[in-house]
Amino acid sequence: MKRNELSLFHLERDGFKIKLRKGVDFDVAPAAPVAAPVAAAPVAAAALKPEAAPVAASTGVFITSPMVGTFYRSPGPGEKVFVSIGDTVDENTTVCIIEAMKVMNEIKAEKRGVIKRIVAEDATPVQFDSHLFEIEPA
Repeated sequence: MKRNELSLFHLERDGFKIKLRKGVDFDVAPAAPVAAPVAAAPVAAAALKPEAAPVAASTGVFITSPMVGTFYRSPGPGEKVFVSIGDTVDENTTVCIIEAMKVMNEIKAEKRGVIKRIVAEDATPVQFDSHLFEIEPA
């Protein structure tokens, strides 16, 4: 897990199931408040707020948070966001970072599709399984 920078590994095959987590066991640990990060440089607020999409029926396909932490749309203050509405993603596309216990965890889409809506707001706490992005499957 360390070599591949994984914080969560989940495998299910033929009646066999294994789930490995690095760090705190988020399923049983009580949720603690997550402090908001201190901005290192001013960032255009419009560039980091969730993007509004035209109101339409939800397909219900979401990229969800694999952990508790703070959601970030870009790799650092003032840097370009990982994905925007209309971007095409695949299983290996990094869509955001979630900071947990001072560790920056890159989150992959793990699905193919087009970003339809950005649900989480930049620099805010998210819980395990929180909706981060809605995608239109490809």
